[in-house]
Amino acid sequence: MKVDDQQDRLVAILQEVLKEFDNYSAARVRGDGDIQISLDPDLKKARSRRSNLANAFSAMMRDDLGPKRSSTWIE
Repeated sequence: MKVDDQQDRLVAILQEVLKEFDNYSAARVRGDGDIQISLDPDLKKARSRRSNLANAFSAMMRDDLGPKRSSTWIE
């Protein structure tokens, strides 16, 4: 079976599978022959926002602890 035939068949099968997953765009073949299936851009942005929020809270909590004192410190 020729490469182009295999590629067309694979993309057709992927398109059928992707009908069940509405969070992903249609499969497309890039110029170098790789097949790309992208996640919905709005979902990517939402994931990024959640990650950024979690990182901000983590940094805030880490900085809120302040400097650690030596265990030999006497007041």
